[in-house]
Amino acid sequence: MRQTFLLLICWHAISCSFPHYPKKYEKLGVLTKDTLKEIKNVNSNNNKVYVQYLGCNNLLIKFKDETILFDPFFSNNRGLKAALGKIKFKEGYFKKGSWFVNRNNNSFSKINAVFISHSHYDHLLDLAYLLEKDSLPTNALIYGDQSTKNIINNFIKNRKFNNSENFVYNSKFKNKNWIKISNNMRVLIIPSSHAPHFRHIHFMKGHTDSMYFNNFKSSTQLVKANQFKEGKTFAFIVDLLESDSIIKYRILIKGAGCEINEGKIEDELLQDKKIDLAILQIASANFTNCYPQNLLNQIKPEKVLLTHWENFFNPYSPKKIKTVNATNFNYFFKKAKSVDRDLDSLKLSDKYSLPMPGTMHVYEF
Repeated sequence: MRQTFLLLICWHAISCSFPHYPKKYEKLGVLTKDTLKEIKNVNSNNNKVYVQYLGCNNLLIKFKDETILFDPFFSNNRGLKAALGKIKFKEGYFKKGSWFVNRNNNSFSKINAVFISHSHYDHLLDLAYLLEKDSLPTNALIYGDQSTKNIINNFIKNRKFNNSENFVYNSKFKNKNWIKISNNMRVLIIPSSHAPHFRHIHFMKGHTDSMYFNNFKSSTQLVKANQFKEGKTFAFIVDLLESDSIIKYRILIKGAGCEINEGKIEDELLQDKKIDLAILQIASANFTNCYPQNLLNQIKPEKVLLTHWENFFNPYSPKKIKTVNATNFNYFFKKAKSVDRDLDSLKLSDKYSLPMPGTMHVYEF
């Protein structure tokens, strides 16, 4: 009862912070609107990486012939249902997301690995459907924590599930637990944390109840949103390789705004290669003290792609898209600018991108 009361109060407070169309960032060129632009030649070019933003923190990264999917989620559910009721997979939204993927010469059947940053529903709800319908290759690698496994356990079938906690980077050991996707790509899982959702209030903390999800047997059934507990939170480094010893391009992916270690990562991780592209979540970042400025000041990336920026509590429409509830974009960029000296000589859009869902970015190196 107390939790429901708190949810109602917080939901009212968040709703008072009305989402809006980001006109300012469209004028500045930061809002990238290539949603309807098809890239016909997504090929095995040695000097290009393709990064497709699919909404929330749902990302598809392709280099040469390898493709990785992060945090698969398309099924936006109405806000009150998410806060107080039950949510479900939505086939119509999934079809739109699939269209985004397929039109650029990609497909779920070509995905080599899936990584889950944490177990809130807006980071993995559609994974159950992908597994149930055998849309992913049977040998696709799946990484998530025990909470993720509890949620999708009835859909894993004969696939191998890898507990991310067994692969987390630890500076005390020389073996940094890099996950080799192929000779061209490797991934490192980094411990991270999740920002508060509103001021100091943090929803759905803890670990999922395996008993509850034992009854989650159809990917299309209704499930309580508040049962998708956060579990462990991870960030990722993705290296694109020329050989085992030569890193051509390095990407950092933050699935949640964080305060861990004052928002930074271990300095040791930057010794062999700097971060070229930082993919950072913007939602709720204004409720943290030192994110993203401490991280940006440390890694100094050449490019920044911002995720989880749109209001996923409403059906997606490119003409009606609005910002996520209770997130102060101006404050985020103010903190970023306070440490990003590149912006003294560059336009904001030269470095930062706020992509519409479906947008494919191509980074050359």
